[in-house]
Amino acid sequence: LDGVKIVSLEHGNAAPAATCYLADWGADVIKIEPVIRDRGDGGGSKIELGGVEVDPAVEFRDRNKRSLAVDLKKGAGRDILCQLLKKADVFVTNIQQDSVKRLGFDYDTLRQLNAGLIYAILTGYGTQGPDKDEPATDRAAVWARTGAHYLMTEPGSVPPEHPYAMGDFTASVHVVAGVSAALFRREKTGLGEELVFSLYHCGMWNIGVPVQWALSGVKRNRASARGGTSNPLHIRYLTKDQRWLAFQMSNPDLYWPVFCETIERPELESDPRFHNAKARSENSAELIRILDEVFATRTLAEWNKLCRKNHLIFAPIQSLEEAITDPQALANDFFVDL
Repeated sequence: LDGVKIVSLEHGNAAPAATCYLADWGADVIKIEPVIRDRGDGGGSKIELGGVEVDPAVEFRDRNKRSLAVDLKKGAGRDILCQLLKKADVFVTNIQQDSVKRLGFDYDTLRQLNAGLIYAILTGYGTQGPDKDEPATDRAAVWARTGAHYLMTEPGSVPPEHPYAMGDFTASVHVVAGVSAALFRREKTGLGEELVFSLYHCGMWNIGVPVQWALSGVKRNRASARGGTSNPLHIRYLTKDQRWLAFQMSNPDLYWPVFCETIERPELESDPRFHNAKARSENSAELIRILDEVFATRTLAEWNKLCRKNHLIFAPIQSLEEAITDPQALANDFFVDL
């Protein structure tokens, strides 16, 4: 994206993550910030690095950008942003629609300044409907309202906490894709356009398969207690050293023989209670009880070696500290110095 100029009026995580991608790809991103930054706009965990206090979350999503502090409540400040937008290729914002319009930076106004401008607005709930002006975060729009939290919650239990900003970061990829497609279209037509995204819509896409089941009239159960699952090769087991192993063999009949070999219980393979997926589903509680006892006999390291040997689909549930030192992540250059 060398030569592409992007101006962003953004806060939080979702829009900044999108322009972070675009900056990584070579775009010149100028981030417009308030004169006094909102203290709630970071990750909340500041550290000292090289004698300077920094917020790792802010440094992560704002890398490779230039920034300009502008007071948009003043006419002179708005004029500065207008001058930048006259020469910009893309404008990205996730400021609430009513605020954007009040400031005079809605699409209908800006296309009079720059007919080729690609205007990308990331909203909470879209630009239509009764909640179009409601504030939103990933917890509210991506997790709670879409049904994602419901799917993850066992009946009678507290909904699990969601990973920080995960909904924002998945939404950001939609913005990147839309902006990239619009740039490609403009190369052919010379036309700018308005792109509208919402956290709510992107969150619905994240759980698109369960949503499609619901749209098709298929009633699927939500998260169930381990003993109620229909596929005992698709859950988690606790090892001798109190570590969890997560299995996901969605085609269990294919893996059942080698699974029995791995756990050194060959007699289970032909046991009429468990010999095929239907039988295992009907007797899942009993099989899980047996497997709980089996996995409690060895440590995570021992099971890791055995499962790898037979190419089962599994992974240990790792801490973040383990994840960032995982040899596979390091071998693929997941982490780089900036």
